[in-house]
Amino acid sequence: MEVSDQASTLLALALGSSVKYAAMRWISGRGQREQVGTVSQVYLYPLKSGRELSEQLNTVKLSKYGTYTNGVGDRHWLVTKNGDMWTMKQNARLTLIKTSLQDNQLRFDSDGMEPLLLPLNPDIDPNSITTVTVKLTPLPALDLGDKAAAWVCKVLQQDGLRLNYSHPSLAKRLSCKVHKDWKTLIGKDDQIVFQDFCHCMIMCESSLDDLNRRLDKKLNCIPFRPNVMIKGTVPFDEDSWREVQFGNTTKVRYVDRCTRCIMVTIDPDTAVKDKDDQPMKELKKFRCMEPYGPKPCMGIHTVVVTEGDINVGDPVYVVRK
Repeated sequence: MEVSDQASTLLALALGSSVKYAAMRWISGRGQREQVGTVSQVYLYPLKSGRELSEQLNTVKLSKYGTYTNGVGDRHWLVTKNGDMWTMKQNARLTLIKTSLQDNQLRFDSDGMEPLLLPLNPDIDPNSITTVTVKLTPLPALDLGDKAAAWVCKVLQQDGLRLNYSHPSLAKRLSCKVHKDWKTLIGKDDQIVFQDFCHCMIMCESSLDDLNRRLDKKLNCIPFRPNVMIKGTVPFDEDSWREVQFGNTTKVRYVDRCTRCIMVTIDPDTAVKDKDDQPMKELKKFRCMEPYGPKPCMGIHTVVVTEGDINVGDPVYVVRK
């Protein structure tokens, strides 16, 4: 055999061994838990399409209906018109409503308005129970009265709106009833309140950093409304996660990527839509993928596996798909 033939043979064997080693390593790594980073921020949005709870949170509790803190549930308050869900798609001024805790009440604020104070857990009056429709699914909710409705109408500069609350005693809705044009991993018994689809939306800081490097105007995470932000990962590492554990016990599982819409183009401080359609325009250049068609993805939807606390600073462990 000539020297060149020997070299070619050795090179082929070496490449074959490398490929085999990489494949074996990938196979053996599947199903193994690994630490990928730590929890950097946690958020909770009491009012659907309103601003995040203003208190700097260090802990949220993950439950079978989503995230909670001090008796306040994520997306448990909802603006409706004729019983139908109202979000920033219908009125961008919803993002001008700020929420905070005051004693045993939830406080709603907006510039130029007196605050609206509502009890965290109001008494059930059978006459105040109404039906609201969220993502085509009807469910019961409390109507919080004419004063709350008038306050919301004035902020949103629109008549005929009501403010509703999902009381703990009232039925919730099944996530599997949410229509998607693609298959998800949602379970038949997973329940939510007024969230779009899941209990806990997760994003990595590095993913946001990657997007911001492509934008002239830098964004914080609020337009994307995550519940948990994670630092220490590579960009878009969350795409590959099947299970996520926070600290020693609290665990969620992946059910779908989070597709993005016009709402991320609305400035959460001013309610003004970006004239250049950013960041959607940029996201569509590199975050569209099958089976989501023209909808770019940013972050992941997850549902609870093991209830418990999620704390800033918790190590984050994942099992990959």
